[in-house]
Amino acid sequence: MAATVPLPEAVGMDRIASLPGIAERVNFQLFQQAAPGRFVRIGGKLVQSPTEPQRLVLNTMDGGCLGFSPDSQLPHPGNGFVEVVGTKAGDAMLACSGVAHLPGEVDMELWDEAVKMTQQPMLRGLFAPEGSA
Repeated sequence: MAATVPLPEAVGMDRIASLPGIAERVNFQLFQQAAPGRFVRIGGKLVQSPTEPQRLVLNTMDGGCLGFSPDSQLPHPGNGFVEVVGTKAGDAMLACSGVAHLPGEVDMELWDEAVKMTQQPMLRGLFAPEGSA
């Protein structure tokens, strides 16, 4: 049996807990359609920016790339997948409130399809927080 490797510690969970409402899960395409200031959660990998190696970006599950506002507190990039929670600060900019690491391998295509499914009109009520569908 393979030894389990502990996940890095989540960042900012206290900030997420104090925010009003529940962040809606989005992909990059849905993120771009969201209004500025919208509270969202988006999955991907934290990596160094190819143009500014001192900055981190999120390569999203659907192939997009998000930058982070300067006040965002981020963990060091790792090899695994993360889900970032924050507020939309621009077309490709997120003000990060927190980051949770996802265990194991993630099927990026399946994740993206699941996110899209939550937006289907006939299914939206099953995934939206109570009172918001």
